[in-house]
Amino acid sequence: MKRMFVALSAAVMTLAALQLPAEAAPPTPAFGPAIDRYATYVGQTTCDPDAKPGVIGFRDLLKAEYGRADLGMVRACDSGGQSEHKEGRALDYPFNAFNSGQAAEARDIINWLLATDQHGNTHALARRFGIMYMIWDHKIWKAYEASKGWQSYSGASPHTDHIHFSFSWAGARKQTTWWTAARSLSAESVNGDRYDDVLAVGPDNTMRLYPGTSSGTFGGSSEVGPGWSSSFNRIGVGDTNADGFADILATDTGGALHYWHNSGRGTFTKLANSGSGWETLEWFAVLDVNGDNRADVVGRDGGRLYWYPGEGSGKFSQRLFIGEGWATYPKFAGGDADGDGDGDLWATNTGGELWFWEGNGNGTFSSGRQVGAGWNGFGPINVLDVNGDAKADVVAVRSSDATLWRWTGQGDGTFATAAQVGSGWSGFRPAHH
Repeated sequence: MKRMFVALSAAVMTLAALQLPAEAAPPTPAFGPAIDRYATYVGQTTCDPDAKPGVIGFRDLLKAEYGRADLGMVRACDSGGQSEHKEGRALDYPFNAFNSGQAAEARDIINWLLATDQHGNTHALARRFGIMYMIWDHKIWKAYEASKGWQSYSGASPHTDHIHFSFSWAGARKQTTWWTAARSLSAESVNGDRYDDVLAVGPDNTMRLYPGTSSGTFGGSSEVGPGWSSSFNRIGVGDTNADGFADILATDTGGALHYWHNSGRGTFTKLANSGSGWETLEWFAVLDVNGDNRADVVGRDGGRLYWYPGEGSGKFSQRLFIGEGWATYPKFAGGDADGDGDGDLWATNTGGELWFWEGNGNGTFSSGRQVGAGWNGFGPINVLDVNGDAKADVVAVRSSDATLWRWTGQGDGTFATAAQVGSGWSGFRPAHH
């Protein structure tokens, strides 16, 4: 996974280039026609009350969209009767049937899950998540009896204050196509397609979006918003919640970390600040280090390199030391060289050499090897998959004439001969990865 740097100062930013869906549901990545079968019924057989990754990921999508904490994913082994909660593969998320706003949200999320997709797949997203059944407001929908639609439910709880979601084991373990197919989507695509985009701040402090294309070039730009001052000194873009749309992170000069959620419908929404104590970092990149589809941060503090594992929705775990000797690599970038799902690193040194470190998927990297030279004439490198072939490319501005250049990735950390893909970049600050 690859990530971009950009600056953001408005609480809500509009992206005119995006298509807006009619309903207030989480954004949906683009999928091909292949899809999961309907989940069969498999009730609780053991007790393992640890929330499973697919359930956590689904919860994070709902929380990012609606902003409320869940009502529980697990249940104690000695509590009540049989329940998938006791295996960590069920979720209760609050939707109050007697609150008009939350009732409308409940209808939106249900319609989103049960809609037929563009390929004619019925109940498409429920199948892609591996949802086994849902209970809401005296009714139950069963994947294993999907043709019957919603059926009457008369259990002990009417489920008027929450929707209950139970998952198949494949869905609970992130083995369904929402997670496996979405991995091939670009984590730096602002509009959710397979082509990574460039974001750049112009001389007027207005940020613009340049959409990537299949030819490895960029389409006409659209304005994202003004107010891109230098108060945000370290800015990054990455998919923090595995929904296929790039979110925005920024540190300010006081060391606070800020997070803006990409709704996938044309807006970034400023959420709560994500932490403090980031002022010591001299440079950072945003990339998926461990292949869990959630953006991580790799930062340089002096000559030492640290990994901040992503927890979803702009939150990060305590940093882990992963290397030293990085003072000679003042600026670096992260991306996925070969499409294996975990991030790799590139950096230029003070002599203009380009170096590559392959990620091992666990926060460590292989020994560095030189993959290029002559980079002193270019600004900071940006690593992104411009043409959607799942191989990281490099984009940089040549300082002498303000032209934009692209080096197509070969899948092994090396790049093809440079090609010019733009001009007139004087005074622009391209998004850094």
